[in-house]
Amino acid sequence: MSATQSLLIVLEAAEKARDEAVAAHEARRKAYEAARQQAQSLTDWRRDYQNRWQAQFRQSGGMEIVRCYQDFMQRLGDAVGAQDQQVAQAQALMERSRLELVERERRVAAVSKLIDKRLLEQRARQSRQEQKATDEMASRAARLSASMPGGVNPLASTSL
Repeated sequence: MSATQSLLIVLEAAEKARDEAVAAHEARRKAYEAARQQAQSLTDWRRDYQNRWQAQFRQSGGMEIVRCYQDFMQRLGDAVGAQDQQVAQAQALMERSRLELVERERRVAAVSKLIDKRLLEQRARQSRQEQKATDEMASRAARLSASMPGGVNPLASTSL
């Protein structure tokens, strides 16, 4: 197996790892977005609930209702806080997956660049070999022509 073939196998593995990282990052981004939207919904709902009950308390409200309201608002606040923590965790996971994706993209780019460099070197080697062969043939033809009587080159084409 040639070095280029080995590099192509490495490139294929790197691309597969990158594609997996893309999928993981997209899943984490969606999870973050869902958690963020849920947190926003809870916050909005809590604000609406507060406004609605504060208007109710202005009209009338016994201590029992006020305590229930305060207890419920405490639990709702706890739910908002828990959701905010989930948002933060989802954001951290999304950021880690983004960094992993960047690293895997760098690896694909590095392997691709190495393959391109090796192919360029191979073409240059091949070109030098072809030039050397052409120069050698020209040199032989010149020596043969010089050794022939009358300086005639039997390899040269004659036109009529």
